[in-house]
Amino acid sequence: MCQVSKDEIGARALGVSVRTYRRRIADLLTTLNAGNRAQAALAARERGWI
Repeated sequence: MCQVSKDEIGARALGVSVRTYRRRIADLLTTLNAGNRAQAALAARERGWI
């Protein structure tokens, strides 16, 4: 999520559709109670996920 500049590139790297990629990102934001991707990255780091 933090290593790609566009959703299309991230989806291709994971081998999923852009829609699936965006849905997974949205699910992560909800799980981490984050308002945006930067907050999600910080929350994931605090939890030791990354």
